[in-house]
This record gives sequence, structure tokens and C-alpha cells, in this order.
Amino acid sequence: MNNIGQKIKDVRKKKGLSQEELAELAKINLRTIQRIENNENEPRGKTLNLICQVLDLNTEDILDYGMQTDKNYLISIHLSVLLGLFIPTRKYYFSIYVMGYKKG
Repeated sequence: MNNIGQKIKDVRKKKGLSQEELAELAKINLRTIQRIENNENEPRGKTLNLICQVLDLNTEDILDYGMQTDKNYLISIHLSVLLGLFIPTRKYYFSIYVMGYKKG
């Protein structure tokens, strides 16, 4: 499970809300809030939307919390561009080599 519960807890505390107040404002059971913040449950659908509305959070931001970007794909793209530059010239040199070899 990721850290959605921790993010909710952090934002709730920054806004000065107790778990009880969040539960009341979001019209969610207090035990549900407790389970989410303790990472026992992960909020989905309507529950997540209600919590995000009360805390003025974007749902996408909370779902991305704790995720790290994998930058290995950038290396692959750069290498493929370099190979794309090298391979055509290699074909050119290879064809010159073959033509020279056939003549001799």
C-alpha cells in the first residue's frame, strides 16, 4: 500500500482538523478515516472524492503521493537517438565497403 493515508493525515493536521471533524465534514464514518490514516484501508471512489473535497486536494495529487519518476526511459530515448544517428552512417560505410570489396 502506498502513502495515501499519510498524505491525508498530513493535510488534515495542517488544516487543523481532527479525525472526527474530517469524518463529519466528509460524511464518512470516523473508523473509516482512522483505517485510511493508519494505512489499513485505501480510500477509493466516492470516499476519496469526499475527503479530497473537504481537504481541498486534487484527487490525482493524492494518488501520486510518494511515487517517484523512473527516468530510465529518458536514457533509452537518448540512446535510441544516438543509435539512429550511428546506424545510418554505418550502413553507408558498409555499402561502400561492400562495393569496394566487389570491385577488387
